Amino acid sequence: MTRSGVLRPAGEVLAEFEALLDEVDPRRSGLDAAVRLEWVRAARRVRTRVEALAALLTAEADRANASQQAAGTQMSSWLGLGEPLSRREAAAAVGQARALVEHPLVGEAAVGGRIGTGQARAIGRVLDGLAPQLNPGQQSAAEQVMIDLARHLDADQLARSSGQVLAQVVPPDAGESEEVRLQREVEAARRARSLRVYREGALVRFEGCLPRVEGERFVSLLSAHAESVRRTALEARDPLSESTTTEQRKADAFIALLGSVEKAKPVSGVGGAKVIVKLDYHQLRRDAAGAGLIGEDQEVSAGELRQLCCDAELVSAVLGGPGEVLDVGRSSRLVTAPIRTALILRDGGCTFPGCDVRPELCEAHHIRPWWDGGDTALSNLVLLCHHHHGLVEPAKYGLRDQWSVQLRANGLPEFIPPARFDPARRPLQNQRTKAKSGSPPGVIARMTPGAGGGVPPGAERGVVTGAEWGVATGAEWGVATGAERGAQPVEAVETVGARVVDGRLAALGG
Repeated sequence: MTRSGVLRPAGEVLAEFEALLDEVDPRRSGLDAAVRLEWVRAARRVRTRVEALAALLTAEADRANASQQAAGTQMSSWLGLGEPLSRREAAAAVGQARALVEHPLVGEAAVGGRIGTGQARAIGRVLDGLAPQLNPGQQSAAEQVMIDLARHLDADQLARSSGQVLAQVVPPDAGESEEVRLQREVEAARRARSLRVYREGALVRFEGCLPRVEGERFVSLLSAHAESVRRTALEARDPLSESTTTEQRKADAFIALLGSVEKAKPVSGVGGAKVIVKLDYHQLRRDAAGAGLIGEDQEVSAGELRQLCCDAELVSAVLGGPGEVLDVGRSSRLVTAPIRTALILRDGGCTFPGCDVRPELCEAHHIRPWWDGGDTALSNLVLLCHHHHGLVEPAKYGLRDQWSVQLRANGLPEFIPPARFDPARRPLQNQRTKAKSGSPPGVIARMTPGAGGGVPPGAERGVVTGAEWGVATGAEWGVATGAERGAQPVEAVETVGARVVDGRLAALGG
């Protein structure tokens, strides 16, 4: 709603706004910390809305062929004439603007400040991918569904929400099967794979995209190497050494990966990544087909899942029925492999509000400290990155006004801010856990770095026998056989619908 109730031309408003920016007082010393943060938030809101408006104006001018008529050149070239943009940056700006204007509701929400430009781009990509499967009415409904989702999902999470959107706008019996849809996405992703290399003086720049399975493998390896670089630097603590940014550590990790590849010799039978497979137990008993999720809850087809499992260590997690939560009580302060796997499945990474550090880089934090009698149990643990672990770790004598963490009634973490941050100390949640509403159906596979993992029987044929692996006999991974239950030691699993007895899975019930 405008202050006067009258809408004004965009050019008039922008000119007035630009003039007002010239009146900003540069003297900001002595400001209260809360005021500084309030101004940062306000400036970022304004930036988001102006970016969205600029994109819409760019797309509209491009559609009207304005640059050709006024300057005799295409829109991307015209942008480069008045701004210090490279050809690649200008072309990207025009491409992103076109995507925004193709979805009017998304553009309106972005200009109105209800969604960010990153969220708008993610929504556009998902809608474009779903378009061939939807009729015009369903496409409009999908656009509104995604705008609603943007209230509690960030851009990365929105980019992975196609399955959720499809489930809301297409009746269950009206569309193609989930497996067929996922297979179409796999084929489209493989066609879209790319890698571009740019040489700029002493630098080599590159950008591209990979299909999700290979991409997750790359990200996991890179993250593990980057964490190794960080820990090495911390252990060295050389005051003369140069401090590095996160981006520099990732670059160092990539360089180390290249060196490892150059030195490596082909070795037969070396274990691949660890894959944690989680199935809904009741759906498993109903002979469910094998579509699933990988990485940060990304959907993966049964074919991709079988491909992963041919060279991976498998860890099971059967969900959906009554059972016991893994708990070693006071017998061990250190988190066991089964409990850590359960933490990864529940938390998906650092649970601190606003943090998206991947689970393999996180540490397990005791909510009630071990020194205060806290148990090493899933109900007393959360995943936190190294930085946020330090913020949340309680002072032994309670002298700090600090963050604390607790589990909600649904078993997911929430954080209580210090009084200096919020006098009311209202709980906050990470977007990832906030968006969860129970265990998703079907098979979920998460890939974390690992080496030397064994391959269960039948994996070379794409078939894994034994419910102890969280999967079942048959090409579709959906049918459990009673004969194999409890036959193998448990590797790492939170079982709901199974009991852990002497390190083995007991009968899965029924």
